[in-house]
Amino acid sequence: MKKVLGLVTSHRKLGNSELLVKEIMSNIPEECSREIIRLTDLKLESCKACYRCLQPEKNCPIEDDFNYVLSKIKEADALIIGVPVYLLGPHGYYKMLTDRLLGAENYAKYTENKPCVIVIPYGTKGWEGYSKAAVMVMPRILKMKIVDCWQVHATLPGDSLLKSDNLKYAQSLGLGLFNGYEYKSGTRECSYCGSDLLRLLAGNKVECPICGAQGTLKYDNIPDFTDAEYYRFSNKEMEEHFKVWLTEMKKRFLTERDKLKEVQKGYKDKDWWIKP
Repeated sequence: MKKVLGLVTSHRKLGNSELLVKEIMSNIPEECSREIIRLTDLKLESCKACYRCLQPEKNCPIEDDFNYVLSKIKEADALIIGVPVYLLGPHGYYKMLTDRLLGAENYAKYTENKPCVIVIPYGTKGWEGYSKAAVMVMPRILKMKIVDCWQVHATLPGDSLLKSDNLKYAQSLGLGLFNGYEYKSGTRECSYCGSDLLRLLAGNKVECPICGAQGTLKYDNIPDFTDAEYYRFSNKEMEEHFKVWLTEMKKRFLTERDKLKEVQKGYKDKDWWIKP
């Protein structure tokens, strides 16, 4: 039996993130078990950059609920994510979870090509900000198949499903979750990762700040990434970053630790910290 996991990143009970996730999960036609985690009910601390998770099969040593969430993500056959926009970006708890995935190359063998749907309720039109680009990072580094990244204009709890079109679309996402459909980038999005943010470069060039692909602005400022030579989420680049570069940085720290401590020493006595 397939396992489907919902991640709701919102304190608001029966808010739009929760309702959309539940509506999608309710319409999955395949026989499956359903579980939902409200991330904001759990304890998630910030990454301490110890790099232990770079070692295969090593759990994060921080004693919070991250390892539990990660184990559920790895077990699941599909992931449905609901994350609201508060101030031009996704809920901070979602970013906290994403930042804990330095061991992504070790985790991705459990999550690769599994379907993932993302729904992003936001309250004010024009205030979506960078949410879409930021929210897609986690499933991308886990090499999941993004079925859709759906931004939903909905302010009040329940607003999202008052519109019949939204209800029908949520139902269609559930019905097609395991049908092999994959998100198709829009005309003005990065054709590699789907980001709707682009960095302008000299010479009529553009760069996707999420995956690093570079392209050229064509007619009517439509980006063309046909000749891009680099894509951060390719298997080659992911392995290079997470298994080679980060590992080398850890080795370098161990060999240069004394030199680095000398640099730090001059700032140790500048003890200006305050606490409430």
